[in-house]
Amino acid sequence: MTQNTETESSVEIIQAFIRERFLYDRPEAVLTPDLPLIEQRLIDSLQLMQLVQFLQERFSIEIDIMELVVENFATINAMAAFVEKQKR
Repeated sequence: MTQNTETESSVEIIQAFIRERFLYDRPEAVLTPDLPLIEQRLIDSLQLMQLVQFLQERFSIEIDIMELVVENFATINAMAAFVEKQKR
């Protein structure tokens, strides 16, 4: 499996989680990998913490409190890249 395929897979997994857990009542919501989730208020701080827990469990990574910065969680693509970096 190539790095690109792994990243795409991470994107799909994260996108599905967000849609199922946070946007279940908004099926019309457009959820693209580069959509600024926090800026567009699609996820709030509590949901972000749930997302962090999901990422740690699903991808077997540990996320340090110092890594909880907007740059790592602003978009699905940013999260997928962060996950891939943590898995190395």
